[in-house]
Amino acid sequence: MFDLILKEGSVLDGTGRPVFRADVGVEGGKITVVGDLAGSQAVRTLDCQGLCISPGWVDIHGHADWTVLDYSIGLNLLIQGCTTTVSGNCGMSPAPMRGPATELLRQGKLRETPTVTVLKERFPELTWSFGDFLEEVEKSHPGVNYVELVGHNDLRTSVMGHEQRTATQGELEEMKALLEKCLDEGAFGMSSGLVFIPGCWSNTDELVELCKVVARRDGVYASHIRGERETNIEATEEIINIGERSGVRAHISHMQSKYPILGNAVMKIGMLEKARGRGIDIACDSESFPDVLATPANFLQIYWYTPEQLMERMSTPEGRVELKHRMRTTDPWHPQGRFGPGGVPFRRAWDRVVIFDCPHDRSLEGKTVAAVAAERGIEFEDALFDLGLAEKGKGPHFIHDYIEDEHFRTASWPCCIFPSVDTGLFDPATGYDFVKLRHLKETRYPGTIGLFPRVLGQFVRDEKLMTLEEAIRKMSSFAMQRLGITDRGTIEKGKWADITVFDKDTVALRSPDADPKKVKSFYPVGIHYVIVNGQVVMEGQEYTGVRAGQVLRR
Repeated sequence: MFDLILKEGSVLDGTGRPVFRADVGVEGGKITVVGDLAGSQAVRTLDCQGLCISPGWVDIHGHADWTVLDYSIGLNLLIQGCTTTVSGNCGMSPAPMRGPATELLRQGKLRETPTVTVLKERFPELTWSFGDFLEEVEKSHPGVNYVELVGHNDLRTSVMGHEQRTATQGELEEMKALLEKCLDEGAFGMSSGLVFIPGCWSNTDELVELCKVVARRDGVYASHIRGERETNIEATEEIINIGERSGVRAHISHMQSKYPILGNAVMKIGMLEKARGRGIDIACDSESFPDVLATPANFLQIYWYTPEQLMERMSTPEGRVELKHRMRTTDPWHPQGRFGPGGVPFRRAWDRVVIFDCPHDRSLEGKTVAAVAAERGIEFEDALFDLGLAEKGKGPHFIHDYIEDEHFRTASWPCCIFPSVDTGLFDPATGYDFVKLRHLKETRYPGTIGLFPRVLGQFVRDEKLMTLEEAIRKMSSFAMQRLGITDRGTIEKGKWADITVFDKDTVALRSPDADPKKVKSFYPVGIHYVIVNGQVVMEGQEYTGVRAGQVLRR
């Protein structure tokens, strides 16, 4: 007897082959039969007639490690059919924590996520390994499968702190040894964030040497490259160079261009095509939406101010002069000036920044920072600082229109994965994705809970930019291939039963009659079942309470 049978569905097996009709049998968490199971018995049978049976979808670029220890269910991913998330991206991971990094954390000079706060409580000496962290994730019983990369920034900080210089040979050897240890403890590879401190101070040679270590272990190197705006062509050349010299499987995070440089995707794809033609294994992923959320600190994220530090600087004339000078004069070619949102403060384009959530004064919601400045007769930056002070350095939230919506150019490229969710794990009922929609119901911003359905509903069904089979391939088997995972990502015998069942004709970002008073009306529609490691975790929009995710180790 089977544990589970999915009956009479249209199977999209994840390989890109044409859809076919079949039953799927599951035993012990794995797929054991794909075929005709007429007359077979199961503990539970799901009627999938008229529905598509797909491998569970993979968030190739996430930041689950921001919140996984205080919210491990990952409902924001499960409700959109996502069964596996890849964390530790953009050069940032919660581990390892040692040496100079420990001292910076003790001094309050490291960016502290909710996960790091939990780890500080569990490891009072403020030292923990990559393996220690994964064990803590395991204890939290995640709702989705969990993959972690080790961040280059964290390797560098653990060896040389935030030194603004290239590494010495001795420091490089120490980083390589630490990287090797992280790979031994389960990391699937390394990520870099070359627009963030301290990765922005590294040079190409340092990255090549580290990537040689990753390549020897058949890991992946995922990079938030050294520039998404004026320098993104040169930054693309750099990652191609790193891939060629090290032999690593290279992957560009965030393919799309950012304000004010729009439309470079076609040129970048051409560069990657030529590189692949020379035998370099390189691909990319892309967000599927042009608008993002931000706080005042996001426009200064390259400096990693805590809310308290930011308030201190915003509270004095001298501090404001310092902040304005940095925002206006840190040019796009400076190592600290290449971060995506930096294009707004540098060019003073505050008309692109809309106030989304402002608890201290709801009347400001829907206005731009530029409009608030004009009403008050003050400079743009002072309006930003005043708003930040009123929200104690943690708000308000803005919608920031700065990503070129290039999916018309990139969706059809076989080696560009859509979507990357690019966020942590959270409960949608309490997250800002819904609570604030009463004022901006018509905004283009979808939150981060419907991106996979948006790709299938808009990019595939409405805009016909790629076939359904191709979209599912990118969202499942191709993503797994980038990671080097071979026992997931397709509907075939012997693979783990991570499965999403959906209606191709109705799947969409959210209901067209979404009501801000009803949280679930903003959930994606058209997804009928989500199965993680053989267990049903979502039935329609209802979470079953099962935490079936596994911490995957290389």
